[in-house]
Amino acid sequence: MKTNASAPLARLREQHPAPRLPRILVHCGTAGNAMGATRYLEELRIALGDRSDSVVEAASDGANWAAPAATVAQGTYMRRFERLDLHGIDDVIACFNGDCGDEANYAGTGGRGLTARLGRNDGTLGDVLAQGGYSALDRALTSTPEQLLDAIEDAGFTGRGGAHFPVATKWRLAAADTHRPRMLVVNAEEGEPGVFKDRHLLEGDPHRLIEGILIAHYAVGFERAYVYINGQARTARAIFENALADAAAAEIFSGAAWNQTFGLKIHVRSGAGGYVCGEESVILNSIEGERPVPRYKPPYATDRGLFGNPTIINNAETLCAITTVFEKPPPPTKLVSLSGDVPRPGLYEIPVDGATTWTSLLVMAGTNPLDVQAILIGGPSGVFVMAEQFEEVLEMRSLGAGGVVAFGSNTDLSQITRELASYNMRESCGECTPCREGTTRMVALLEHPAEHRKEIANLIEILTEGSLCQLGGMAGRPIQSALDQFPTAF
Repeated sequence: MKTNASAPLARLREQHPAPRLPRILVHCGTAGNAMGATRYLEELRIALGDRSDSVVEAASDGANWAAPAATVAQGTYMRRFERLDLHGIDDVIACFNGDCGDEANYAGTGGRGLTARLGRNDGTLGDVLAQGGYSALDRALTSTPEQLLDAIEDAGFTGRGGAHFPVATKWRLAAADTHRPRMLVVNAEEGEPGVFKDRHLLEGDPHRLIEGILIAHYAVGFERAYVYINGQARTARAIFENALADAAAAEIFSGAAWNQTFGLKIHVRSGAGGYVCGEESVILNSIEGERPVPRYKPPYATDRGLFGNPTIINNAETLCAITTVFEKPPPPTKLVSLSGDVPRPGLYEIPVDGATTWTSLLVMAGTNPLDVQAILIGGPSGVFVMAEQFEEVLEMRSLGAGGVVAFGSNTDLSQITRELASYNMRESCGECTPCREGTTRMVALLEHPAEHRKEIANLIEILTEGSLCQLGGMAGRPIQSALDQFPTAF
């Protein structure tokens, strides 16, 4: 990623040099801090004394099961030390001093994909630039917007928020409207239970999202961009805003670093954190200061969205993925937030390559697939995948937003289904009758499902067809999936 840099990018790297090595990156952030990582940050600084400035705070690398953890950057290698609460810090200090043991245990630098820099940078612009940050933007600026859109189309990029609509098609729709100011909304609300990929990206590699936004702006030409972050993700918002300030100070954000004028304003907004706040039109209302409820469609956001202007809404992962467009080839991967009955829960970047299966993912997570009876994809709006389907090849569209929960053999799946129905009932905004009344009625029917199978089926149809947004429209989806996949449980 460092080769063939343009003169502007090379100048940026000179102005913001890479940090010196060796050093110790302690994985803090939301995931690490929840497991007491800050304690080990202080212990390492005390232990190193006058070299304590070599101990720096970083975000999680996605291996949440390993927390509290730290990574030692030593020479051309990086090595993660896991579960410091069990193993202490002696091996970390020894590695920092040059005794890292068998090199086969190292994780090499320069990995590909969206997680390549997670946990391996300290958030400073110099560190990110040294690891390839803004190289894709640099390359994009050497092409025309149309050539950039062609490259995105040829690479087959689709949205990563769940719908998986082709990115180039959506962007071309916006670019074609040259008579009105265009808006970009970045959906990092992530209100779905069990999904935490966007939070990891914002905390661990915020410059990648900024780079993706600027690439989108170069391709389409937006007047303003709004990054909508979950109101409970305070750490993620603070880190992202710091990265924005650094990019602005380095004249990346303005375009002056490349002797250009981008003319884009980026605003950061937060919602209340409710499940319905992930719905696109709810985000628009929230940003405008209106009541956070869905809008009637049509009109659609691409025609009349934020403040009445044509608006493109992209998930944060989508824009981060665009930064890999010039890799040979771009990695066909999807971020998956894996939790539940697995030894190694966390964030996984899995290849969607026509070969990877659910069994592959479970093995990555350290479990025997025979010990898992089902997987839930998509949370309260999702579907169940049963053990006999684990050898099916993973497809991008089937992964939705990437929330995956594994259930062990002792889990009562009928009770899980009832809990999903109760969650949808609690999270309904109450704007439309099918969802407001239907989700409440569904919870009651599931108390005695064997006696109400026909009523449940009819109610699922009403929810699906009559609800104003997809909270209600998909509230019956996990229930229908459960009735299809394991009917005897009811």
